[in-house]
Amino acid sequence: MVKALMDDDLNRRLVALLQEDGRMSHAELAERLGVSRPTVIDRVKRLEAEGVLSGYAARVSPASVNKPTVAFVAVRYKDNNEAIEQRFIKALEQEPDILEAHTIAGEDALLLKVVADTPAGIAERLRRIRVLGPLVSTRTTMVLETHWEKSGPSPFPADNPAKKLRK
Repeated sequence: MVKALMDDDLNRRLVALLQEDGRMSHAELAERLGVSRPTVIDRVKRLEAEGVLSGYAARVSPASVNKPTVAFVAVRYKDNNEAIEQRFIKALEQEPDILEAHTIAGEDALLLKVVADTPAGIAERLRRIRVLGPLVSTRTTMVLETHWEKSGPSPFPADNPAKKLRK
């Protein structure tokens, strides 16, 4: 059902507008899309129900909350134990300065995005990660500069990104 929803050009344009500004009113969305407000409301509800729109949140700059140091941490398990791995992932989710966690292919098992006030703060968080998962090792890549981040993948085909907001 999700694929059918995203095959519709109006839904793709609606999603693209919400990616630009998740607080855009239904009235403004309707005006920009050239449709009625009830049409927008119905489509937004369907996109939410089907999980296309998985939530709305303010994007907070790490620097603005005094956590400008960003690192990506690769985690490797020393032992293969599914129950321990799941408990570890749940524990990581409770850590406020771990912003993302991804299971990955290759020698490492997880990739985490971590923020802190200083490089020493990253080292502190690494110690905490190793305490949460005593059978893990980490490898850290420090971010020197972030050029941009996107709010999600484009709802448009990769071969035609410029079409996205045209009626």
